[in-house]
Amino acid sequence: MAIYQIISLVGTNALRLGFGLWLVARPLQAESSRLGRVAPAAALLGGGLVTILQAAGMPAVCHLGFECALLAGCALWAQAKPWNLCLFLAFFYELAVGLWDFLAGAWLGILWDDPGFVTPGCVRQLIPVWLVRVGIAVIALVLARQPKQGTGRMPLVSGVSVAGFIAAVSVSAQNRLPLPADTIDRWVLLALILLLSLLFYRLNRQRAMEQEIAALKQAQAEIVERDYRALRKTYADNAKLYHDLHNHIEAIYQCLAQGDPAEAKRYCAALRAPVHEMAHSFWTGDKAVDYLISSKVALAEQMHIRTSLNIEYPHNTNIRSVDLTAILGNLLDNALEAADTAPKPRRFLALTIRRINAMLVIKVENGYGQPPAVQDGALQTAKPDKVHHGWGLKSVRDAAERYEGAVTTTYADGVFRAVVTLFFEAIQTE
Repeated sequence: MAIYQIISLVGTNALRLGFGLWLVARPLQAESSRLGRVAPAAALLGGGLVTILQAAGMPAVCHLGFECALLAGCALWAQAKPWNLCLFLAFFYELAVGLWDFLAGAWLGILWDDPGFVTPGCVRQLIPVWLVRVGIAVIALVLARQPKQGTGRMPLVSGVSVAGFIAAVSVSAQNRLPLPADTIDRWVLLALILLLSLLFYRLNRQRAMEQEIAALKQAQAEIVERDYRALRKTYADNAKLYHDLHNHIEAIYQCLAQGDPAEAKRYCAALRAPVHEMAHSFWTGDKAVDYLISSKVALAEQMHIRTSLNIEYPHNTNIRSVDLTAILGNLLDNALEAADTAPKPRRFLALTIRRINAMLVIKVENGYGQPPAVQDGALQTAKPDKVHHGWGLKSVRDAAERYEGAVTTTYADGVFRAVVTLFFEAIQTE
């Protein structure tokens, strides 16, 4: 093997592994900074080791196994999850690249009537390999322009897989380029496995999304039921108060008639408690949101948690009441739960709502006793039931995404901070 062939093999293998690391780790939400530190070295070192295996005449299955293990291991190190999906995507990528290396060489050989494009060790075999690497680079550039959570990559991957299967079947039907029958059959079978693997992956992702949606709906139903019970209790307390209004007025009159205004004042203060819980200030102009804020403030007072509100809410926007309620309800619930565990100096909750041009900023700050649990860079619920809890921030993110917004969370020095940004449009009212 000539030196230029060795250099070419190292280059193509390094590119294959480098693109593979990015393509495998991207859909798994790996930490890009960690991946960026390890990817270049892993690609170069892995490319050199694969070239040594090829020069030593090792079977192709050895190359495939080593590259799959390297891709999956680096993705896991970059905090991609879960490990079995890392391994599956690494295998899928390696199988797809190997298939297209063969198909590119076969079709070039058919077009030029030259078997050198598929002959191991031939110089012309390097041409289809480099063409495939250029194709992978184009696919990576297309995917890089799409958001990580976008749906555009699945049609692209599906199209490449279907095209590979059709091309493999077409190669098996031609007789211009002499190819061993077992080689053709093997690649047609692998192309079919590639399609089935993609179908399995999509079905598995769809099932996971359905389970996530079902759990989210159940969590939302529990929140609505809890708020409904609280509202019903408040109305019941007020109904009882109004029912006994005659007796209360008589008691106050007797206190005043006997010249004891202080006792009458204390009696009135006791009567105001349920009314004060129900009554609320004008915060946003949305009755549902205003009641939610007032009820959470009242709950904080019962829990001996200090509150601070700074609200400037724009009127006549396209932000739906149900979305704003979901955002504030979940953030305030989480804040109250965390502040309840904090020592006395940090038992506080601060809500800030501000408008900046066409952007609404919602900031909730609170103290906490124990730092929040974090797994794979994401906040985790501290409750034992992980299935039916821990959906609060997920619901907030879903609501924020409807307005091209974002959710950021930070915590330091005993203070947790959640910031939600929403972009809104003004609505003309008659």
